[in-house]
Amino acid sequence: MGILIIIGLIVVVWKVIDLAKQKAAREKKETIQQVQTLEPVTDTQVFGKSLVHDLSLAPKEKILEMTAAANGLWIRIGEGGSTSRIILKDFAGKTIGTINIKRDDEKAVSAN
Repeated sequence: MGILIIIGLIVVVWKVIDLAKQKAAREKKETIQQVQTLEPVTDTQVFGKSLVHDLSLAPKEKILEMTAAANGLWIRIGEGGSTSRIILKDFAGKTIGTINIKRDDEKAVSAN
């Protein structure tokens, strides 16, 4: 009798594990199908357009660094190697946001 109970528990546990594996495989397949249906962004969609960015700089300010972002371009601006603001522009040239850097104690803050 005890052997039948143990065999029954093994069958139930095996079936639960099998169902869990099937569910995981089904979810993975659905995820792959969703990713495949997304339209990829091509270079001609983003970079085929003319990029015109008007950027006003204060006297003595210069662009310290420009870095590509997923949705545009990060532009780091400052004087003498010290960052004063960071601007995010989209690919159409529109300013998405600006981070102004304020320093209370110039010596306590690093140059970058």
